[in-house]
Amino acid sequence: MTEKEEEFIHFTSCIKALNNAWVIITSIKEQTGNPLIGPAFRFALIEYSKPYRQSFGSKRWKLDTECIPDEMKDLHNRITDARDQIHAHSDLTVMEARVYIHEVEGQRYSGIVQNKITGLEELPNIDKIQFLIEETLNNMYEKERVLEAALP
Repeated sequence: MTEKEEEFIHFTSCIKALNNAWVIITSIKEQTGNPLIGPAFRFALIEYSKPYRQSFGSKRWKLDTECIPDEMKDLHNRITDARDQIHAHSDLTVMEARVYIHEVEGQRYSGIVQNKITGLEELPNIDKIQFLIEETLNNMYEKERVLEAALP
C-alpha cells in the first residue's frame, strides 16, 4: 500500500468515526428519558475524538483540525480533553481527590472526597455538538474528494 492510499484509508476511517458519533447523538436526541443516554453520549464523544488521536500504520496518523470550523474549536478541545481525562481514562488531576484518615476507638477509617464527574457535562450542548460534527463532515467530504483524486 502506498502512503497516499494509507492516508486515504485513514481519512475515510475518520469520516466513519464522526458519522458514528453523529448517529449516536441523533439517536440520543430522539430517545429522551432512555436510561442509556448517559453511556451512549459518552461513547459518542469517544467516537468523535477517535480521529484526533494517533492511529498506527506505516506511520502515525492523526487527523488535524483544519476541517473544524474556527468558531467550534473550543467545543472540540473540550470534547477531546474530556475523552483523554474522563471518558477513556480517569485522570486523578480532574478528580482533585483528597484522602482523609480518621481513627475511632482504635479502628482506622479512610474517606475520599473528590469532584463529582459524570462525563455528561457537555450534554446540554448536544445540539452544538451535532452541528460541530455536521460542519466538520461537510468539510471532510470535500477533502476526501481531493485525496481520492490524488490516488495512483
